[in-house]
Amino acid sequence: MSTPQDAEHRTALVEALGVLGAGPEERFDRITRMTHEAFGVPLTFLNLVHHDLVTTQSTFGWNQGSSVPASEQFCATTVLTPAPMVIPDTTLDERFAHTAAVAEHGIRFYAGAPLSMDDGTRVGTLCIMDAQPRAFSDEDLALLRDLAHWAERELGHALERDRLGRVRTGLVPDPVAVPGLELATVTARRPDGGGDVADWRVAADGTLAVTVGTVATGGAASALLAATVRGALVARVDEPLASALPGLEAQVAPDLRVADAVARLVHARLDPTSGHVDLVEAGLGTALLVRSDGTHRALPSALPLGVGGAAEEHPVVALDLAVGDRLVVSSDGLTTLPGFATLDEVAAAVAGAADTAALVDRVRGLLGDEDPPTDVTLVVVTRRGTAEQPTA
Repeated sequence: MSTPQDAEHRTALVEALGVLGAGPEERFDRITRMTHEAFGVPLTFLNLVHHDLVTTQSTFGWNQGSSVPASEQFCATTVLTPAPMVIPDTTLDERFAHTAAVAEHGIRFYAGAPLSMDDGTRVGTLCIMDAQPRAFSDEDLALLRDLAHWAERELGHALERDRLGRVRTGLVPDPVAVPGLELATVTARRPDGGGDVADWRVAADGTLAVTVGTVATGGAASALLAATVRGALVARVDEPLASALPGLEAQVAPDLRVADAVARLVHARLDPTSGHVDLVEAGLGTALLVRSDGTHRALPSALPLGVGGAAEEHPVVALDLAVGDRLVVSSDGLTTLPGFATLDEVAAAVAGAADTAALVDRVRGLLGDEDPPTDVTLVVVTRRGTAEQPTA
């Protein structure tokens, strides 16, 4: 028996799908169209049950997007049980014989399968109706169930996109302020789950820890593995760099191998007082030191995570930033933007910008307001003067 709590949870989940009021969608219309063709009925519906309403998300033969009170509706009853509901002749069913669907619209046959999400919550139905009574065989019932599973997968994709959205949001940390250093960042994430890793935070010893990376595998797995890599690095933010990367490698390499993926990243620790930088370049190939006079050099790159794994394969590179010098790290996506196709172009853009704010504005302008086709991450750390190291 359904409880008010069940109904509230169903409503919350239906709203979380993000499809109510979105208008016609071919992915749903294809299902109702093929259901119509499979059974040869005049009416097919993909309905969602929420609050006290049944909303037609997709239909063949009726008014799409319409909502009707759930009371006395076939689908409001179907959604309460895990099994399909079949009514060969509605005029003989005392639950529905008096309803408007039967008495006014002449519906004589109904078959509907509930649509469930991963947690078992039933959110709607895929159903068919006819103006004539019909027999419904076991084969028909199996086919309706299969079509309903298809609808469940399509509805579930909406939730998966929402989960990935939360993952992508979690992959971008909040800004941090570090006296002596200026941190400028640009992050853009593609909507279907890119694999960029970006993190910056102050460690217990006062150093700024910066990570930029990419997990290459494709689809949702990239975003989830990127979240795993970032989480493992955050857990080691207070470890010495020489041990943090081997520990990270040991933790994430099994997951990377299962997904046939590698993680390419730069992980750096910057001392805001001295300007000293310790850095590991694990296959990303985009770390740059841009001096205040405009000269630059690329920092040496080693093997990605998931390839090899011995500690000596990830050597620590040491360098020192003078006042005005910049450490620049980006993901591959930056190279898709005009004027940033090569490391030399990136260095020239950094050196030529009036300040990092202008550089950030330029990159964001190139990205525009639309969802990017690929992840883009840019991190620029500039050494500024401190109380111990005045600029003048």
